[in-house]
Amino acid sequence: MRSKHSLHLILVLFAALLSPISSQLDDDIICPDGSLTDYLTSLLDVLSANGLTTFEQLIVHWSETDMGYEFLHDIYNSGQKLTILVPTNQAFEEVGIVSPFNGLTEDWGTELGELHVLQGEWTAASIPQTGHGVAATSLLLANELNQTDSKSNAYQAAVLQRGKDNTVIVNGWWGNATSWKGPVDLSSANGLLDNLVILPIDQVLSFPPSLSTALQAPGLTNMSSALGVIGKSSEVEQLTEGGFTIFVPLDTVWDEEVKNIMVDEKKAPALVQNHSTKSYSLFSPAWTQSGSMDLNVESGEKLTIQVNQDGSSSVIYGKIEAKLVRSDVTLNNGVLHIIDKILYPTSDSTNSSKAAATSKASTAQATGTASASIPDGDDSSGGRVSDSGKDGEKAVIPDGPNPNSAGRSGIAIGAIRLAVFSSALGLGLVY
Repeated sequence: MRSKHSLHLILVLFAALLSPISSQLDDDIICPDGSLTDYLTSLLDVLSANGLTTFEQLIVHWSETDMGYEFLHDIYNSGQKLTILVPTNQAFEEVGIVSPFNGLTEDWGTELGELHVLQGEWTAASIPQTGHGVAATSLLLANELNQTDSKSNAYQAAVLQRGKDNTVIVNGWWGNATSWKGPVDLSSANGLLDNLVILPIDQVLSFPPSLSTALQAPGLTNMSSALGVIGKSSEVEQLTEGGFTIFVPLDTVWDEEVKNIMVDEKKAPALVQNHSTKSYSLFSPAWTQSGSMDLNVESGEKLTIQVNQDGSSSVIYGKIEAKLVRSDVTLNNGVLHIIDKILYPTSDSTNSSKAAATSKASTAQATGTASASIPDGDDSSGGRVSDSGKDGEKAVIPDGPNPNSAGRSGIAIGAIRLAVFSSALGLGLVY
């Protein structure tokens, strides 16, 4: 667990709530650092003026806890540009996060804040016209998973796309959040908030799922079974110093020949381990910026990922060329990419023309669905945490204090390794 700051920042919560303009807070604001007081007061002013009052109240809430104070102090003292993704009042209300935040425990609440703070300046102009931008959040993986003995210095990633009219789309497990048409004007802060970009969004971000949860999505379940066959289901969900990347073939390409390979105890491990690595988390900008790259996988084999002339991407293993159906699905310990072929030699993969000609027949014979169905943001539970506490659910809090241990709402929260490819991603991060 991270060390706790011994000092509290005490803001007058009720003064802020009684007045719609936080600048009316009086001299009763008490803080060990007067400059930090001015900084946060200015931030409250800006949030209030733009109708982002729930986030304003959250800042006051954070200031009253050790971990929250540390989080706010780190924003102030970051030494770099930060982009705060601020959910609107309606977005918070839809998921049950409202003042006085009775169900928001200290660590879970702080982690929720860290999830919404991106390292660097992120606006539509900083994201490629096509493909993704990948930002490191302020949510540190080892702290989040309470693994004090971990050597990982990874931060959770946020996958961004350029939307229409200068909006930013934040890809998430339960659907995408969309920003306002540009960041909030901070000129009224008179330079006090020069290290910030404030970008309002229309959803509260959800925490990424574990791999096992992601592989429950229709169209991806055969990989879950394959990992179980070779006894790797638990291992691939562990936090590693390097990270984790997995390429998951659609269920429809696991034809009878592949299924026969999976009952061969000598061949099955090689087939499955051709699809993942625990050495790093590989996001698409790493190969889209360079055009191609090689990577070694757990089997000891080498894959090549390349950008094709039509702008699509492929994973190549020998004579097998698998198209990426979807890239950059964040997990709580890495990243998942969906592909349309098995990365292992079969009779159908001896040449690409035969593979293309038989793809429809294989699809018709295989069990499962013809595509992967990632959750689309429909929340049939009405925006509340279910009793199951399954990871990957929406970032919501219960109505009352959490009866479970260690300050979570039963939601598994994760972070993504960005270290190895930080230079390729243009993040300027050092781990």
